[in-house]
Order: sequence, then structure tokens, then C-alpha cells
Amino acid sequence: MSESVKRESKGFVRGYFRDKSVLVTGASSGIGHDVAMAFGQQGARVAILARRKSHLDTLAGKIEKAGGKALAIDCDVTDRARVFAAVDQVKESFGKIDILINSAGLLISDSFEQMHPEDLEKMMAVNLFGAINAMQAVLPLMRKAKGGSIVNISSLAGRRGMPPLGGYSATKFALVGMTEALRVELFNTGIKVSLVMPGVIDTPMAHDALKHDSLKDMPGATFAMPARWVTWAVLAAAAFGLTEVDVPPGAAVAEKLASLFPGVTDAFLSVGTRLMQTAGTLIAGAGKTGQKAK
Repeated sequence: MSESVKRESKGFVRGYFRDKSVLVTGASSGIGHDVAMAFGQQGARVAILARRKSHLDTLAGKIEKAGGKALAIDCDVTDRARVFAAVDQVKESFGKIDILINSAGLLISDSFEQMHPEDLEKMMAVNLFGAINAMQAVLPLMRKAKGGSIVNISSLAGRRGMPPLGGYSATKFALVGMTEALRVELFNTGIKVSLVMPGVIDTPMAHDALKHDSLKDMPGATFAMPARWVTWAVLAAAAFGLTEVDVPPGAAVAEKLASLFPGVTDAFLSVGTRLMQTAGTLIAGAGKTGQKAK
């Protein structure tokens, strides 16, 4: 039995997304990287977009080795013309685009009073307009095919704003609203639009954000979830056309319920945040004292 047949018999290469054409933005690292790899392992043809071409080339090699087919395209999602050109390139190579995963994201944490407007503009350009560029580029192809799946990776921060993530929350709230409107607009067209809403995930972007003074000492900051949890949610959303998937499951429900009592929730979060920051500082101080004692 050949090696390719052995692998296929185990279901390692060919799976639910066999021969599907998938486009993943922000694929050079973090969630996008893991999602692209997972589709490749399922035998999909995966177009991977990001600015760091060297990272994409490495990922493309891994996808090909796993049995998928990869197309690496250096592309800044904020460059609308470049995004449309990239989609044309994918269409030329793969013939179609069945699934779009909007994973490209940018997080710059700061308090509202200290936040620089240009930082908010940068985040909005990537988190909202980058997703819009990709969606508007693929929608004509999906409409012509009378089917397709769009999965936008937002955040639980897109359901409840918390300092010092106000600017980031604003961009994710915007993405949630745009996605919900598009879902209604595309009702009964065969094109499914999904939201994946993760909490804190173990990615380079999250690590950079957690260096912020008001976040790094919080005990909960050390319990980031693995990117693979989000990947499972993305695969489920794309396979079944799910409207919204929370990571962990049910997390956004609590935030929606909290919106019914915003005043109480604000007070609870404010006090809770201060207590966690104080506890984190004490823990960090105790750790340093213990190291000196040794």
C-alpha cells in the first residue's frame, strides 16, 4: 500500500473539507496560521494571506506536506486594491472560493484617556475594513456559485467593552454589527455568514497586549486558551453554517445577559478588575521576594 493511500485511509489528509477552496487572512501566525493548517490537513486548497511572505512560505510547505494545497500571497488587508487582486489570483489558481476566514487582527491596548487616535485608526483599518475588503472581494464569486461560507473571527471584547481594550472593543463591536447585517442581507442566498467569538487566546498578539501594565499582573492573563480551540470553532462554523460560536462555549451568553443590567455590570467589572490587579501585584511581589530568599 502506498504512503499516500495509508495516510488517506487514516482520514489524516482527506476530510470534510476535501477539495474545498479556502482563503484565510492573517495566516502568518496565531489563529490564522492554525486555521489554515487545519484546513490543509483536511485536504483543502488553502490560500493564505498576510504581510510576512517568509512566514507564509513556511506554512505553505507544511500544508503541502500534510496533503493539502497551498497558495501563499503577501497581502496587507488594509490595501483594498491588493485584496481584490489577491482574490483574483486565488480564483485563477483554484477556480473558486468556497470559504473565507477573516482572521487578520490588530490589538493595541490603552486606556481611553491615553489612547492615540491613530492607534484606533490602525485597528479599525485591519479589524473592520480589512474584513470588509475581503468579504466584498469574494462575494461576487460566492453569489455566482450560489453558495459559500464567510467566517469572521471577532472577540468576546466585541460584546462587552473593558479597559484598557476600549479601542479594540470598538473595532470588534463594529465587526459584529457588520457581520450580523450581512447575514440578514444574504439570507436565503446559500451564503452563510458566521461569527467566532474567542476570549483570551495564546497567540503572539495576545502576549503583546498582556504586557500592558493594567493587564500583565492579572492572574487570569496567564490562562490563555490554545489557538486550536478557536480553530475547532471555525471548522464547525464553516461546516454547518453556524451563526455564532463562542470560545469557550456559552461565554458570550453571560455578556449578553450582563447587558440587561449595565450599571450593575460596570460596577462589578470595575471593582473586580481593581481587585485582580492588586492580587496580581501582590503575587508578583511575593514571587520576587521568594527568588531573593533562595
